[in-house]
Amino acid sequence: MKLRLLASTPAVETLIATAMLTTTSGASPSSLFHRLSANPTKVAETVGKIEVQHGSIFEHNRLDWLLEAREGEILKILLANRFFSVTRLGSDSWLLSANLRTILEYQVEGDEFSGLLMSSIENLIPSAYAFGRRKA
Repeated sequence: MKLRLLASTPAVETLIATAMLTTTSGASPSSLFHRLSANPTKVAETVGKIEVQHGSIFEHNRLDWLLEAREGEILKILLANRFFSVTRLGSDSWLLSANLRTILEYQVEGDEFSGLLMSSIENLIPSAYAFGRRKA
């Protein structure tokens, strides 16, 4: 099985921080996002404090991968979590799409695919990577 991240929503960590702060701030989400975009240190501090009671803060994004896997492996993934979107591109080639919440929830599987997912976001979304590793 091989997994390669193709694309993602830009500024995912800033979006997560915005979602976190909209529950405690009177500011509008767009205002928060613009202020946070100018302050990466505040983003890192905010996202570093994640304690999730509800995973919706991880839903405001989309990530897309090219996945090389057998049909049985894809079926196992889809049976484990119905929120992955999968399109067959070839015999063992698939376009896979999900949001960060789906990735983090899949970590309970502890299989090869969960490890590949986490490796794919390690540098792009380090705070979510660290959070996912704490949850695994």
